[in-house]
Parts: sequence; C-alpha cells; structure tokens
Amino acid sequence: QAALGAIIRRPKLTPALLQKPPFRFLHDIVTETTKATGFADGLYEGDELQSAKIKDKDSKLNYLTKIIKCVEIATGSTIQIRPGKVVAGLEPENTNAFLQMLATAATTCPDSSAAVSQVLASAASEAATPPPAPPPPPPQP
Repeated sequence: QAALGAIIRRPKLTPALLQKPPFRFLHDIVTETTKATGFADGLYEGDELQSAKIKDKDSKLNYLTKIIKCVEIATGSTIQIRPGKVVAGLEPENTNAFLQMLATAATTCPDSSAAVSQVLASAASEAATPPPAPPPPPPQP
C-alpha cells in the first residue's frame, strides 16, 4: 500500500481490494503507474490499454504475464506469482508482493525500454511458434 501509494493516487489502495484484487483494479494500478513513472511504457497497445476491452481469461492472463515478465526483467528477480491464480482472485499475498515489486521497478528502473522490448520480443516469438501437433490416436486393437 505504502510503496504504490507514493506513486499513484488512483485507484484507492483499500485493504478490501488488496485482499482479493479484481483484474480491473490491477489494470488500473499498472496503467496509473505507467502514467506516473513511464515504467513499462509501450508494453501494451490497442485494446490492452482499456480494461473494459479485456474480458476473456486468456486476454487477462496475457496482460498480467506481460507486466510480470517486464517487472522481473527490470528488477532482475523472479516473482512467485501465477497469473491464473491472480485472475481467479486467489493468492492475494503473491499478487501484493508483485505490486510491491512493480512499485520498486517503477521507482528504481527509470528506463524500462529494454525490458519492454524483451517482453514484446518473447511474446512475438511465442505467437509465431505453431502449437504442438496433437498426439496420434491410440492404435486400434
């Protein structure tokens, strides 16, 4: 609360929201942190910039995975967080640890462009990789 509260004014970081952070709340925190500090600027584009346009689980997972990777690269650390659990509102202690890391990254890594381009490059290469072929059907007796 204190770490992010020093950077952003909105959304209000209330204990109730921090205990089970909804996706929109997290999106607003990331957006406001980027506006206030420039951290992760350029990481998102188009519909990703509007929380109302991110409705399905895959889009939310993709959004969170990008910012988590960006913070990890910028801080040189690994965050114990699973985006699937965050989207489901589970493991709030890990989500809050991530938000503290976001605040640290935003205040100590003034130039996040290298981290942003690394995340975007890895996302592009993952998108370009075709999905694995389905396994062959079992042999018929």
